Amino acid sequence: MLTGIAAEFTSRIQALEQAVDEHTRNWQAGRFSNATEDDKFNVFKTLLGTLVPHVHIYTALHFVLLPEGAMWGADSWIEGDTIWWGAMFQRGEVFNYWDSNEDGSIITDYGGNQNETFKNLNWSDSNSVAWTKPYLFTTAGYATHSRTIFQNGTFIGVQGGDFGLEFVGDTLRELADTIPYRSYIYAFALDEAGDISIGSSINWTMADLYRRDNDSNPLGLLTLPELAANQTFWEPIRVLYAHLLRTTQNGTLFEYLSQTRPTTLELSLSDGVYIVQMKEISSYNLRWGILHFVLRDDILDALTRSNKKTIGTVAGVVSGGIVITVVFSFFLATALHRISRDLVLLSDFKFKDVLQKDLDKSSGVSRPSFSRIAEL
Repeated sequence: MLTGIAAEFTSRIQALEQAVDEHTRNWQAGRFSNATEDDKFNVFKTLLGTLVPHVHIYTALHFVLLPEGAMWGADSWIEGDTIWWGAMFQRGEVFNYWDSNEDGSIITDYGGNQNETFKNLNWSDSNSVAWTKPYLFTTAGYATHSRTIFQNGTFIGVQGGDFGLEFVGDTLRELADTIPYRSYIYAFALDEAGDISIGSSINWTMADLYRRDNDSNPLGLLTLPELAANQTFWEPIRVLYAHLLRTTQNGTLFEYLSQTRPTTLELSLSDGVYIVQMKEISSYNLRWGILHFVLRDDILDALTRSNKKTIGTVAGVVSGGIVITVVFSFFLATALHRISRDLVLLSDFKFKDVLQKDLDKSSGVSRPSFSRIAEL
């Protein structure tokens, strides 16, 4: 199952990387221009054209140009069955947002907003190609992939793209519903300073992944040690964290999975022993870890029931085979007996007797009028 989750996450990661790479090459080849505001707006419309068919994979594509430091981008968000499109522009602390159609035509201009910035987009994480750490923007978690843009050998800015991290929890919860055992699935961005939670199979209304202020406003994504401090919903993480503290220097999955260590463990929780499987996803500097806890007794019970069912099936097949063999042997013996009898009659040249019904031949009564041919 972890292989399937890893494949789903990797496909999304690679899709965003490919989109960013494609548009970086557009800048390098001179197909994009930053000469005028109209040129930049045309780039936005091209980015939106890429985003529209991939809106269920990633959420935004954008670029930041130097020396002005302005950011332009195509954005999206989904509410139920409705998809909204938008154009973003930011210079310094001023952030402008416009509702847009799929073709890039502007619907509504919201104007400048001095309080809304992209301060969380930490471009210092980007060398030539890089992922940011997961971060909180407004009320949701995001991750950004970016590449440096060179035109005619000159560094002119950064091309990037985002995806919201809601899909991580959605995927884990959907898969958890198909597992017939008591289990938990978690995903973390592996980080030396503290692994960052990005998703869980537990319903988010019951177990929050965000650090919040006194008014319940989200402040950031919780780390593994912060989750471990909550015994109510995160007992598996608390027990795992205790194991990491015993086996690593800083108690992180980052360190644990960086070394040659078992990726399958057995950990004791209050309701029994759980088998824990771990799998890592990596791309450039991005490293995610997926953990699956499954109650061992549930697996053993399922195996026992399966073995009993298999034994019953085999016994039924064997019993049925014996019955079929006995019946088949009876009919075969009867047929061989009749063939032998007919051969004896033929050897005595009793051709009319051979043509009689089997009942007459077996009783020895001679009834030539009842020929075998007439019977057939």
